[in-house]
Amino acid sequence: MTEKKTVWVAYTNTDCTEGRGRDMPIAVCAAEATALRLARKKYVQGSDGPVRAMELVKIDGNWYAPSAALTVVEPTREDIASQAAIDAKREALAKAKAAGLTDADLLALGLRA
Repeated sequence: MTEKKTVWVAYTNTDCTEGRGRDMPIAVCAAEATALRLARKKYVQGSDGPVRAMELVKIDGNWYAPSAALTVVEPTREDIASQAAIDAKREALAKAKAAGLTDADLLALGLRA
């Protein structure tokens, strides 16, 4: 039998000036009253932040929140270009190691392995 419990999550916004950001949790509370207190004046333009119930599941003695509650931040164009450079460097290092270069050889070339 899987144990479950409800917690209360207080949220703020990443842009408290105009509210164009994303909601982010600032507290996970056992009582709704605690979450309401912690959300007070923590939202856009000093307003009270939203409080939402979330169900946790206990697995092997640890409490887990549903992954659907996570906000995944999508990369910007600059992030995509940076990631392509990171991936290309990793691939080049892997090829160099596959060709027989050691970590010491790579350091001698000024590359970190």
